[in-house]
Amino acid sequence: MEGAGVTEKVFSEAEVRKIAIRLEEAAKADINECVGSWEEEMEVKTITKKCRGVVSKSRTRGTGNGTIKATMHIQQDLFADMRGMQQEELKDGVIAYGTKSLHPQFCVTVLVLDEDENKKYKAYPNCTIKSAMSRKVENGSEEITEIEMEIAVMPDVNGYGLYEAVESDLTDKTLKNDWLESFKPEMAVATTA
Repeated sequence: MEGAGVTEKVFSEAEVRKIAIRLEEAAKADINECVGSWEEEMEVKTITKKCRGVVSKSRTRGTGNGTIKATMHIQQDLFADMRGMQQEELKDGVIAYGTKSLHPQFCVTVLVLDEDENKKYKAYPNCTIKSAMSRKVENGSEEITEIEMEIAVMPDVNGYGLYEAVESDLTDKTLKNDWLESFKPEMAVATTA
């Protein structure tokens, strides 16, 4: 990425320090620092051109779609909200999951560290829970099981599913300060004169 101001040194992602989830109607994200594992996979589409049955040209580009697999301990209210658990028609304090539970869209932002604790910010602005609700309790266990989530990543209005910035390359102080709690795609787009 010549001339893009991107760091030239290697950034090896070693630890996910914080995950923030902001439901589409929320002003700020819920930040979670109790993360077990994080895995992302962004999809590509390859188009080929053949000449007499032999590939003569191949082009691959991102689709903006992907999948995040994460394990963590998560706040009960956020867990319920991410799965569209309902309270309508129910008594106070009761929530339910079923045919009325539409999984809402949300933004996921992440603070990642390398082995030297340099920071990288990531944002997935258009996500939804992809997996079924699954929880495991093991009586007598010495460790409480983390919640596993599979999150679908979709492209936003700009066509991007993932934004990222190494902190030392990020010159916009407002963007740096607001990234985790209130990232929106328009914050990352350069304005033209």
